[in-house]
Amino acid sequence: MTVADDLRGIAERADRDLNAVHDFFEHSKFVWHSFEILVDEGRQAFAENLATGTRADQDELVRRAAWYNRKYLATFTFRQFVSDFEGFLFHFLHRLLVHNPWQFSERQLDFGTVLKAASRDEIVSSVIVRQLNELKYEHLREWFAAINKAVKLDCPTDDEIDALSEIKAARDILEHNDGIVNAIYRRKAGKRARFEIGEPIELDDSYHLESWTLIKKVVHDVTAAAIGRLAR
Repeated sequence: MTVADDLRGIAERADRDLNAVHDFFEHSKFVWHSFEILVDEGRQAFAENLATGTRADQDELVRRAAWYNRKYLATFTFRQFVSDFEGFLFHFLHRLLVHNPWQFSERQLDFGTVLKAASRDEIVSSVIVRQLNELKYEHLREWFAAINKAVKLDCPTDDEIDALSEIKAARDILEHNDGIVNAIYRRKAGKRARFEIGEPIELDDSYHLESWTLIKKVVHDVTAAAIGRLAR
């Protein structure tokens, strides 16, 4: 397979994963809404969680539905959007760097890495993997700088990178700080920060959809631009 084929395949997998997660989000809301309609029509239900000892009838389940959707469904799917994007970007960048590893030509290797490697390709891959692992801790803007160093692109725009930076910052706070904004979020989100220190991250439906839409667009734009550049 060509590099373009590999890049296209990486993007297609990311697109499928993003669609699947959003389908899960919408279908889950549909199921809850359908259940509420059945309860309004007089249907009864009883749920018992043997693990926690919790019991809930149909009325209690309806009362919990909005909170479940806001607290867990929206949060889980939003975090997954960002995880899928990160997975796409670093697989994408790895393939680009394997194709053109010369920017690492002056990077020194420890002799043990050379001795353990079965081939030149394995040495190249180990250098790239180490570099990418370090890059993951850098600001998102540096991720795209690395892509542009491998193959010059005209996307995403600065505004899109700023918006993605805020999305990732929000995900990181949900993941590591129980959703409560701190100085790290403010620094990572920059001018696109939506909350003040001490406030909880809120994921309303419009922001949730806008985040998913932007991630999908960037996956498509970056892939199309890279393939077009490589074809020249």
